[in-house]
Amino acid sequence: MKVWTVTLMGVLALGTSQVWANGFSQAYTQCMNNTYGSIDKLQKCIHKEQKAQVKRLKKHYKAYVKRSAGNAQNIQQQYQLWENRVKQRCHLSGKTNFAEMQRRQCVLAQTVERADYYQGQFVGIK
Repeated sequence: MKVWTVTLMGVLALGTSQVWANGFSQAYTQCMNNTYGSIDKLQKCIHKEQKAQVKRLKKHYKAYVKRSAGNAQNIQQQYQLWENRVKQRCHLSGKTNFAEMQRRQCVLAQTVERADYYQGQFVGIK
């Protein structure tokens, strides 16, 4: 019984470490925590993280397409649908700095979610 408990705890720990590897970067979290409400600083944090997350998204998307060669066209269509959904969800009518920041945060969150999805398709890819 103890062996199964230890094994289960080990599997859970490995699964948890994979979750922590995804999502927003630690640098982004620290950056956002140190903006003290400055819109300019917030936007710089978001821009830097968006750039890193797009790079991660492209890396894992390309690997996913490559490993799923028979379904490449379907995957590309799904990606285009995702891009359209992001535009619809994150479109804000305001032209203020705050509205722009909200739009960028929305796009960033959607990008992180999609990068996590592709990264999770093939656990061996880092």
